[in-house]
Amino acid sequence: MPKSCNSISKIISISFVVFLSSCASISQLTFSEQLFVGKLSFTDTKSQSSFKVSVQAFSEKTIIQIDKPLFGNLLKIEFDYLEGFSFNPRVDKRYLLLLQSFKKRDYINFFDMCFSNYHTDENIFNLKKEDIELKCTHRNEDAVFVDFIFENEININGVLKRG
Repeated sequence: MPKSCNSISKIISISFVVFLSSCASISQLTFSEQLFVGKLSFTDTKSQSSFKVSVQAFSEKTIIQIDKPLFGNLLKIEFDYLEGFSFNPRVDKRYLLLLQSFKKRDYINFFDMCFSNYHTDENIFNLKKEDIELKCTHRNEDAVFVDFIFENEININGVLKRG
């Protein structure tokens, strides 16, 4: 029997740390997540801006968070492989119409090839339909170049590196 409360608190603390570290190692093994961070340049007919972006690719969904330096989180885009796209906050209807140009299966293939299951020997993946093009290019195992082009009106491009 311990002689003081101090030794009891040490035993509880050590047990808690061991428990948390075992849970952390289990979660890393069961949830395969790919994290990419980088910068995107957005150009339309009226303006040009740069944004920081992070992409978390899970086996069943992809989460894209877009930040503007000094302004914080501007947009969170979640693509669930069963439900499709969701945005926080909501986006303008014209951008939603652009995203609806491709089928859900096309986006699943795109996100898988670009962020989850890509191989460097398959270094370009391209979706193109009429005036819209969505492309990712792998230069090496740790960098993905992305492009989204709509006619001559909107161009989003940048590089994402494995985090």
